[in-house]
Amino acid sequence: MIGAMSNQYSNTKATEGLIVQAWKSQPLLLVFSACLLVEIALVLLDLYVNWFRWADSSAIRRMFNITREDGLATVFAIVQTLLVSLVLWAIYLLTMRKPDSSKQAWGWLVLALFFSYMVIDDGAMVHERIGTAFKQANKGVELHSYAWQFLLAPLFVIMGLYMAWFLWRLGNQSIRRDWLMAALCCLGTAVLLDYVEGVEDGYLMLVDGLHWSEKTIAHFSKSLEEFLEMLGMSFFLILFLNHLGYLSENTEIRISDRKVRFIDRAGSPD
Repeated sequence: MIGAMSNQYSNTKATEGLIVQAWKSQPLLLVFSACLLVEIALVLLDLYVNWFRWADSSAIRRMFNITREDGLATVFAIVQTLLVSLVLWAIYLLTMRKPDSSKQAWGWLVLALFFSYMVIDDGAMVHERIGTAFKQANKGVELHSYAWQFLLAPLFVIMGLYMAWFLWRLGNQSIRRDWLMAALCCLGTAVLLDYVEGVEDGYLMLVDGLHWSEKTIAHFSKSLEEFLEMLGMSFFLILFLNHLGYLSENTEIRISDRKVRFIDRAGSPD
């Protein structure tokens, strides 16, 4: 009887733990679902309003054209990347105040600076313009793809490897490794698609195999690339939000005398 009661108590506690875990993950699921729905909507709006020409106005079609850098998809991508960078800065500040976490804080600082740069890059088309400037100054240089790939893609690869190493080794439950790998795979595939886009006759095999026009394949390849970039950022957003929640679970932010203080409630007598 006692053994049965003990087992029942253990099962009850385990069930409560699963319920609490599910409750905590629900806001992240809602955030990810909202981002995904917007991203799918942007792809469909590009397909119907722009490609199938539901709108007669070319200006309206350009606004929904996901392959352009001045449309609604770009605005969403910039805002999403900005949110990721702000979450990373918050993680950095919280990590800095914890004892024996200064080395880890430097890692978060690197990530915060990198994603902050990505916001500027998306808004000002930095890597595209650097590539164009390089190509104009070195007209005799033969490049297999876009010039920016030759200049900056190795740095992005190094940053991706560093990110994977740094986050993987943290080894706590707040870093979901499946989300991390999903984010890196999405962004890596997007860079690969961009490389193929810049290769001369890069779509030749698909044109011959699918019997579609090169313009059609190029457009939908670019649409897939932009979708994967946004999806990768969505995975990063919930990944870092999850870790921020882990860090701030026992932390209270107090603003007094024009100063912001982080109070550890677990160690505070009140």
